[in-house]
Amino acid sequence: MKITVLLENTKLKNSDLTVEHGISLFIEKNGYKILFDTGGPQGSAMKNATKLGIDLSRVDAVVISHGHNDHTGGLLKFFQINDKAPVYLKKEALCSYYSKRPDGNKYIGIDTRITERYLKRLHFVDKALKLSSNIFIVPHIHKEFPIPYSNRVLFEKINGKFVRDDFNHELFMVIENNNGLTIFSGCGHSGIKNIINTAKEVFPGKNISTVIGGFHLQAGVNTFAAAKKEEIEEMAEWISLEGIDNVYTGHCTGERGFELMIPILKDKLKKIYTGMKIIK
Repeated sequence: MKITVLLENTKLKNSDLTVEHGISLFIEKNGYKILFDTGGPQGSAMKNATKLGIDLSRVDAVVISHGHNDHTGGLLKFFQINDKAPVYLKKEALCSYYSKRPDGNKYIGIDTRITERYLKRLHFVDKALKLSSNIFIVPHIHKEFPIPYSNRVLFEKINGKFVRDDFNHELFMVIENNNGLTIFSGCGHSGIKNIINTAKEVFPGKNISTVIGGFHLQAGVNTFAAAKKEEIEEMAEWISLEGIDNVYTGHCTGERGFELMIPILKDKLKKIYTGMKIIK
């Protein structure tokens, strides 16, 4: 399996790739090509794919982790490049989502032009789905543990009223490799511990070797809504006890969250960046 990070908030100093707040991963497994999330609304992930020599017209499927525009922002551009690949997401991802900022509420949901123009390309997932050999989408996350503290600034607008987002629009993807399962999480709004636990329930007896994605330890590019030090350290300790060999994280994990996890996870922890390639 080969993973290319088309977009993350950061890049190497000498890189000519474009960055913005968001995440997008291009995954190749046994000839099957997946785009996991599409990055932010500036379309940086699509631009970077071209620079990296990746032909998105050959993508077989798109998986959208949840309905925020830092994960769905590249969809309109993708549809112009690729006229066949189905897009898998939860129907709740089309609801109206907002982030509470110091200067007011900001809409962060899916661009409404997507449903107006490309509704037939959207495939709603309401139960565990096998995409291809050893590739699965899991749409229901059992929330046994508390969800991230930084979620408190995220809302859904229902009948004109803002209510706290319950993140029922979030899903995750699992790929089974020779060395175990790899979990792909967009932001982990439902809690990365809950995602890992759910994967254990869906795939009993299977070893989880790798986790890739954001852990939502801070809201957006700001730190006005960030996880407490104790929450981050406890989460890292729990992951360590689970025996997971590799943790690739970035985006909404934030620099502070990453630094606090290093002393606990040590060399198991790796920071993703735009243009990074991972071979599993």
